[in-house]
Amino acid sequence: MEGKMSYDKNFYRMYRKYLQEPIVRQNHNHIFALFSSLVLPEKPRVIDLGCGIGEYANYDSHHNAYVGVDLNNTGNIKNFIQADYTALNFKEFLPFIPNSFISLFSIECCRPVEEKYAFYEELFNTFFSIQYGLVGGFFYESRRNKETVSETGDIISYQSTEDPAQHISTIFTELRVHLRTPSKMFGQDVVEVWKFFVRK
Repeated sequence: MEGKMSYDKNFYRMYRKYLQEPIVRQNHNHIFALFSSLVLPEKPRVIDLGCGIGEYANYDSHHNAYVGVDLNNTGNIKNFIQADYTALNFKEFLPFIPNSFISLFSIECCRPVEEKYAFYEELFNTFFSIQYGLVGGFFYESRRNKETVSETGDIISYQSTEDPAQHISTIFTELRVHLRTPSKMFGQDVVEVWKFFVRK
């Protein structure tokens, strides 16, 4: 990835404020409720890849089991594994067998499209128990023709603008939701892209 990554204390301070903005909170709660309704019959056992400040852990109090995986525990998450989730080397440390995974913006924003879909395939192939997935991405309406964009905090992010018809998996089905999510932190023309994965 090109550019300077600045996921520092100042970024996370701003991001916590961002998550409290009414439209942001409304949209995220809506998506989390949809995902919970999808996996609840299975008593969700969730691995959170790139858990960051633990937004999903704070929201979802009814999951059966949860663990966050990241290089830094910036959210003081109780069930946390310090590891590079992209290497999938945390498998032996999991306290339970997961049936679902989530990644709120981490994978989608940090990898080009071919890499992230290869990673989703690898994830489903590595964890045969995983039935469901939820990942969040975004794009700016005014810059949707660009693969990468520069954002708040000198961060270069990948946009989720690819054609899903070009990335059809034999392992999982993808369902996609677009939500306009204007905010003070990222501006007025942001569209969040939420992908739901279901094992075939």
